[in-house]
Formats: sequence, structure tokens, C-alpha cells
Amino acid sequence: PYQFLMIKGLQTDPRLIVKNGIDDRFFGIIRTALLQNPDYIHFDWETSYYYRRSLWMTLINIPFFILQVYLARYIFNCKLVWTPHNIIPHDSKYVKIHRFCRRFFTRNTKWIRLFSDLSLPGAIREFQCDTSKFKIIPEGSYVGYYPNKVGRIEARKFLNIDNSKMVLLYTGFIKPYKGIDNLVECFKKTFSGNAILIIAGKVMNPDYFQTIRKSSNENVMLIDRFIENDELQFFFNAADVVTLPFKKIENSGSVILAMSFKKAVIAPAMGVLVERLKCQPELLYEESLNDSFEVLKKLTFENLVRIGEKNYHELSEYTWADFAKAF
Repeated sequence: PYQFLMIKGLQTDPRLIVKNGIDDRFFGIIRTALLQNPDYIHFDWETSYYYRRSLWMTLINIPFFILQVYLARYIFNCKLVWTPHNIIPHDSKYVKIHRFCRRFFTRNTKWIRLFSDLSLPGAIREFQCDTSKFKIIPEGSYVGYYPNKVGRIEARKFLNIDNSKMVLLYTGFIKPYKGIDNLVECFKKTFSGNAILIIAGKVMNPDYFQTIRKSSNENVMLIDRFIENDELQFFFNAADVVTLPFKKIENSGSVILAMSFKKAVIAPAMGVLVERLKCQPELLYEESLNDSFEVLKKLTFENLVRIGEKNYHELSEYTWADFAKAF
């Protein structure tokens, strides 16, 4: 949905003709430049063009990546622009390789889009470039993209959850950097049988998921599959609060999605999240997730509803069409 909505936002400017590039992890850059002949090629996840799960495959792909960038820029005269969703990629075993490739890519971009001024110091330091290289344009919202027709009672009936329980929700890919193992441990220490923790999403690391499963108790609901678009409304509307205990994060579509469903969000005070969740600083934590859980225990249902409403209205400050101004 991120790229779909981004393209729709860009298309609101009649001067821009916007389309998807050619989906090819090996030669996608040069095929796009050759066959579509664009003025600009915009990248979201440039790592897919050089990074592979094995080191030897990554090392083989890097020269192809460099060659394609040079050909697109100098032979086909394409301006390359980039939105790095994280300053350093998550779950990266090869930080030096990423650093080399991303600094090379930075030197060959016309400009780089960041979601917040808060990311600027880290980006300048990591990519080794000047402030003038960056444009600050926040991400739009997901309001209206996903179905949202069911109420709290119907959603809890669907998930077989008692209406009297407090429900905490994590939904998204299940990966180590998401901090879900810590979420389970903190939840068990803080809450008793009066609360339910839902962890729902596609497992990307089976060993990590087994660790989570072993530490869970009867108050932790594990749903290890991709949650379809029309199902998301049941999970969000059944929840009182969304918990996103990332170990490291710069920007998060999950936060924006939770705000789109009018939810209060527990998350670390990191990166763009500080700005996005400025209406509810009391639920952001600096050091320990336990700190936010202690705050949560003191909030009433009405308090959480009001926080969720504030988060929802905060989304109106940014639109997908804002990105068109950069071009």
C-alpha cells in the first residue's frame, strides 16, 4: 500500500506521469532506464538490487548494482532519487557492505527524501553528505485504504475475546529487530489475567518465533500468518492500544497504520516516531518498555480513546500528494 498510495499522490500533479519501474532484482534499474526512459527513477528499498541472504551472492551483485547506477545516470541521463526508510538496514549482518553501497548510491542521487528533520543528523553522518542533499517530506496516511466497518464488540467476538479485557496488539512481520520477545516478557511481568496480548503476523524467522512461543502464556494470543487486508479491522478495532517495541527504527508504516485506526501507540522514542506520535509522548519510552506499560496501567479506556482520536486527527497534517512538490 505504501507505494500504491505514493504513486496516487504523485499523480495528483498533472505535470507528472508516474508508473512502476520494472520488477527485476538483478537488472531492474537498467531495464527501467532503457525501456521506460524516465526523467527520474525513485528508489524506496535500494538494498534489493545488491543485497542477498548469502555473502557470496551479495558480493557478486554489488558490481552489477554499481554498473546499473552508472549506466542509468550517465548513459540514459536519469536522475536518481531515493527514500531511505532506515538509515541503517534492519537485521543487517554486513553493515560495512551496506555502508559502502549506500554511500556510493548517495553520491549518485540527485536528492534524498527523508520523512522528518529528526532523521537528518543521522543521515548526514551515515551517508557522508551535505544537508542540501535532503528534502524533508513526511509519509501520508492509510485512512480509507483498509476496510474499517466493524466495531469493538464485533471485532472481539470475531477473535473470541471478552469485552472486559484490556487488549494490546502487535501486528506485522515477526522479526528479531521488532523486539517481540521483549514485549512478551514485559507483558507477563506487568499484566495479569485482566489483559490479552495479540501477536499477529507472518513469521520471517522460525527460530525467533519458537523463542516467543516458549515464553508465552495463556494470555498471549499468537497468530503466525499474514493478516489479510480485510481482516486488519478486526485486530485493530479489538485492541485498546497498539504496541510496537522496536529495537531500532527510523520510520514505521505500522505506526501510521495504527493511527489510521484511531489507536494509542506504545513505541520507543526513536526517529520519526517522536514527531509522528507527538500527541501522546507519555506512551513513548526512552529506555524500557516497562515504563510505558506502567503509564498504560493508569489510563482509562476513555483516556485511550481520546489519545487515539488525537493520533487520527494528527494524520491530516500530511498527505501523499506532498511528495509531488519535490519533483
